[in-house]
Amino acid sequence: MKIRIKSKTKTIFIVYADNEIWGILPHKILQIFSIYLGKETTITNEQSKELLLEIEKFAWDKLLNFLTYRERSRWEAKNYLKQLPLKNSICEKLVTKAVTKDFINDHRFTELYIEALIEKDKNEKDIKQKLFGKHIPEVMINSMLLELFTPQKKEEVLIKNIEKALARFVQYNGRERREKILNYLSRKGFSYGEVKEKLEEYK
Repeated sequence: MKIRIKSKTKTIFIVYADNEIWGILPHKILQIFSIYLGKETTITNEQSKELLLEIEKFAWDKLLNFLTYRERSRWEAKNYLKQLPLKNSICEKLVTKAVTKDFINDHRFTELYIEALIEKDKNEKDIKQKLFGKHIPEVMINSMLLELFTPQKKEEVLIKNIEKALARFVQYNGRERREKILNYLSRKGFSYGEVKEKLEEYK
């Protein structure tokens, strides 16, 4: 098997095996296998297994570090590993390992993500779109929204957004201001009828 490497950073290199990307490794580990930049190296099957194991261990450490900062979805973790870059079969293996150890939990991620977005006064439509972007199943999203985004929370979020909109369009008066607020919040995903009804309280 022929191995070559390409610089990713000053100390990290992308490893290619027979022109297929395997992953990344630091220079100090590649030296153990006598693999150097600008030189194609032939290794045995046994060496290739050892090299692949080193790549896997290095990627696992990278993944653990990625998961340290905040809760991640399964898709985010897999996408992170692909961007290293990393061989797809190892990506799958490491993400599955993380899920098994409960380092990744889409249910927990969805709950925390929704709570954070509610705190930021995001509406239901906006929350759904963001979670779809994280590749969370619709069934899980709807179930969690039903539990967390109560009618009281929805009203609180709507009121806060109306108050922000009132400040945003303070230079307008009367009907013009009202229409601008209605159109603005409707574009953000709020119900036109609900916004209109709640605005009546601010007259």
